Parts: sequence; structure tokens; C-alpha cells
Amino acid sequence: HEVFCSQDTMPMFSNPVLSQAMRQLAVPGEKPKRTLAIPSVLETVKAASPARLDYDLAHYLKGALAGGICCGITHGAVCPIDVVKTRIQLSPEIYNKGLIGGFGQVIKAEGG
Repeated sequence: HEVFCSQDTMPMFSNPVLSQAMRQLAVPGEKPKRTLAIPSVLETVKAASPARLDYDLAHYLKGALAGGICCGITHGAVCPIDVVKTRIQLSPEIYNKGLIGGFGQVIKAEGG
């Protein structure tokens, strides 16, 4: 967020944890260097999040529905590819036309 180095004694941090860490790491008699304070991921998320997270049943149902729809689409797209790949691996003498040709062969042999 900010670059701190306003005094000769110690860089000033808005975060008390970083201030304490800098005091513990300070070498006596040595002038502190310019320091860049980088907030942790947790601090960034806390700052962007509302103070109280209150989710109701509808929120979780929406998440479950969205996950189910996405999983259904993914499963429907990937499983046929996996079937053809497995047929090619198990019977390369029959399914020898590659992945695209394998789709036709599987549909012809086993139905669509």
C-alpha cells in the first residue's frame, strides 16, 4: 500500500504487526532503510470483505445449483473424450483413426 520512512528512528507502519516486526528486526545504531509495507493476503481480504458475513440458505442453494450446472457441462464434455481415449488405448487395432475418427467409430459400434 504505502512506502514508509518518515523519521530517522524507525519506519512508521499503519499495521501494528508490521511495526512490531520492524522493531524486533532493527539493528541498534543502524539507520533504517526505506521499507515497503505489503499487506498480507488475509489483510487484503478482510479489508475488502464486509465486517459480518451472513449467508442464508438461498445463498448456498444458488452456489450448489451453479456448481451442479457447471459440473454437468464439464462432465458431459469430458466423459465422451475419455471413452474414446480408453477405447483407443485398449483396442488400438480397431480404433486406429485418431480421436476425431474414434468418435465416429464408437458411435457406429456402440450407438450414440
